[in-house]
Order: sequence, then structure tokens, then C-alpha cells
Amino acid sequence: MVQKIKPETASLILEGDPAGGKPLYLYLPEHKKFILVSEDIKALLEHPETGAPLEVSPLGISFLLQSGVIPTPRTVFKNLYVLNIGDRVEIREVSGRLEIQFSHRFPYFNAEREEDFIPDEDELLRLLAESTLQKLRPGAITYLFQSLGKDSNTIALALAEHGFRNLVCLTLSTGDRKDESERAAEIARRLGFKHQKLFVPQRLGPDHFRELEFFFENIPLPCVDGVSLAYPFYALQINFKGTNVLDGSGNDIYLGHVPRRVEFKRQKIYPRLSFLRPIADRLSTGNFLSPVTRTRSEMAGPFGFTFRDARRLFPQAYPVFPFWKEADQLRKGWDYFDLKADIWGPNLEFDLVMRKARNFAAVYGANLVFPWADRRVAEYAKRIPERFLFDRRKFSNKLLLRKILKERLGLDSDALGKFSYGFNAYGLLNSMKNRVTEEILDCSLWNPQEAEKILKKLEEGASKGKRLFRKLWVRLYLISAWHNHNQYVRR
Repeated sequence: MVQKIKPETASLILEGDPAGGKPLYLYLPEHKKFILVSEDIKALLEHPETGAPLEVSPLGISFLLQSGVIPTPRTVFKNLYVLNIGDRVEIREVSGRLEIQFSHRFPYFNAEREEDFIPDEDELLRLLAESTLQKLRPGAITYLFQSLGKDSNTIALALAEHGFRNLVCLTLSTGDRKDESERAAEIARRLGFKHQKLFVPQRLGPDHFRELEFFFENIPLPCVDGVSLAYPFYALQINFKGTNVLDGSGNDIYLGHVPRRVEFKRQKIYPRLSFLRPIADRLSTGNFLSPVTRTRSEMAGPFGFTFRDARRLFPQAYPVFPFWKEADQLRKGWDYFDLKADIWGPNLEFDLVMRKARNFAAVYGANLVFPWADRRVAEYAKRIPERFLFDRRKFSNKLLLRKILKERLGLDSDALGKFSYGFNAYGLLNSMKNRVTEEILDCSLWNPQEAEKILKKLEEGASKGKRLFRKLWVRLYLISAWHNHNQYVRR
């Protein structure tokens, strides 16, 4: 559903979903005679008054290149905005035109938790199950993307204890030391659910290339998370159209986003050197200064090309350092655990982790549900005292979920350690390197001569095992393939 707001609707305030499950998208055309609003980005893009295909925002591309994420309320398109957790917009009529003013307030400060509140595990599981079941398409098969992680398995446990049985758990099988599928299948069967392994092809053929192109053509917004490349291959194994799909993302912001120990130490030191950042941004990507001149906000996740290389690639590029510097000022004196949650949750979690799942569901016709990104679940969890959720000294997160899973499922997250998702985007793209090169060099966003030079540098660094260069090579491909094929892009 798309709502149309006209100038006669004065002094209207809209807010983003406090749990991030249903972001609100706004389209304000240049003439500012109306605003279109919807929770369904695809419906908004395809609305006749949006005028799609849309013009790409140079600022949006600048953020994707230099940070890997477009901070809300901006998007990759001009005149298209999004409200997520903590965001609000005031809409006013001025001389027959609509004017908008955005603001943001983080809603989950750890200091605002209720110290005397004792969490009820059964109540949390009940809320989680209900937040899932009330959003399902009745009678449709329900899939859960299951790993060995705490988030997806707590969802599975909640549904099992609530008596729900029509669930199939899906786990990527990589066939290496990162393979979680056997253990995940064992957990699923113990809970009474079916389990199915998902695979990424060892060799790519015409069907795979067609599916990738179809995927890029139809995703509503770009996503530079390399894991997004796995979804088209999943869709060749399962017909997701008309099904329910559950994803465990979305709870870090209110359960406590715990940084890595080394990150916590560095965020006390590196931002003091940010006065050297203008020098670092005039150097090539991978220089020794860039990592140590990041702002605190960038320590929470954003990274990418230097401004020098971003502008070489994309002559319309803006520097993003002033934005992140201002983000630090707005959060001056904040506890880093709060800052990390506020930068990561509404931005990186939203534009990377959850965006890839939203794109997948939009392309393949699935009803996507984020059980954790539910207002009632978030409101309950924000009351829970810090001591039940994370340990600042040990940098251990989600203590309550660890306890629940160990006692009720025998899943010991402490013993397992941290698993990263096993899909290797770089390895996949390296197997189709010629196509990757063609996509990047054919992209009209880039200066062709400079793109060739930068691509060569990325390839050389990637072949030497440099993680930054591998990630940026994948990122450049994802942006290029989206821009080359996407139906919503005006070229």
C-alpha cells in the first residue's frame, strides 16, 4: 500500500519502526507537491507517480564506495528516503510545497534499562513465537535460515515450544571446517522440524549467470554484502514464491551490540588521529593512515575506498569523512556500546544484513519475517538489565540467549565459539573473473580509464590475500552489476 500526502496535510510527523521490522520509505519529487509513503519499497518504486526508473544519488554512491552503507534517511536514489529505528521526519506545508526535516534519537541506551527487572525466559520465547506467527501467510510452508548462531536457534526453540510444526530449517553446506549444516540439522530434528541443506555450485553455468542477472535486475535497492550473492543460487534449489521465510537478524541494537575486544581498545586511540584523515583520504586505498584515522562511528563498521580513489572512479563523489565526524560529535561522550548499536543497527544491520534478505524476498515472492525486529519483543528486551545480556569485561554478548539454548537445547555457544557465515563471495566471483571484470568496466557510473587502473590494483591485492582488496573488489562488482541491470535505475 502506498499513501499519498499532499500539502493540505500540515504538521505531520512520521517515525520509523522502533524495532526495524518495517522501515518506512518516502518519495518526495522535485516539485514537492506530494509525498508518497510506503512500507513496501517495491510498491513505492513501481507506483506510477514515482516516475521510475529513478536517478541515482551521487551522495548515495559516494557512501557505498567509501563506507559500504548509506546512512538513513538517505538511499541510493535521489528524492527517495527511508525511516528506520530512531528516525523521524516532520512534514510541513510552506507556500503550497512540502518541506521535510529529519531527526534521529537512539531508543535503546543501556543506562535506561530497568535494573530491578528480572527477565522471564518463557515470556521472551512466547513474544518471539507470537511475533513470528502473526506475520505468517496462513497455510504456506515456512522456512527458517538456520545457522549455529543464537538468534536463529532461539526462534526455532520458541516456535517448537509454542507448538508450531510446519517449519523447514535451511542451512548452507560448505563442505569445509565452517560447515554448520550437520549440527544445525541435528538441532532442527531434535525440535521436531525438517531440515534441508543449501549448496553453492562448484562450477557456474548458463543457468547460474541468468539467475544472477535476473536477481540484479529486480532487487529494489543495492546491497554490498557479498553474502547476497548466495540467494539466487538458493532460489534455484527451492521455489520460495508464496512461502514464509524467517531470518534471525535485527536484535543486536537492543540486546547490546558488543564490540570485539581489539575494536574497543582502538576506538579509544584511533579517533585522536582523525585530524590526519584529510591526508589519508588523499592517498590511495590501502594506505597505512586510513585504518588509524577512522572516527569512532567508522570503528563501528563503515569502511571502503579512500576519497581519492572514490573520486577517481566516480567523478561526482563526495567525501564522507565530514558526515562521520559529525556523527561522532552528535554522540560525543557516549559509551561505545551505545554508539556501536546506534551506528550499526539502523544503518549497517539495515542496509547490509537485512537488506540482502529483503532483496531476496522481493525478487522471489516470499513473505519475509524478522521475528526479532518486532516492537513488542524490542520493548520487552530493552527493559532487561545489562547483566543478563552482555559482559563488558569478557566482551561476551547475548548471555540470556546462551543460557536458554544451553539449558533447553544443549547448544553451548561458548564452546562453539563465533561462526562466520561460510559463503565465500570472493571465491565465487573469482571463478567468474572475466564476467566480473566486464560488469565493472561496462558500468557507466565509473570513469573507464580510472576504473581499469583501480580494478587492476584490487585484483593484485586480492590475489595476495589482502582482505580489504578482496572485499572492495566484491563491492565494486555488486554496485556495477546492480547499476548495469536494475530496472529501477535511470541511465
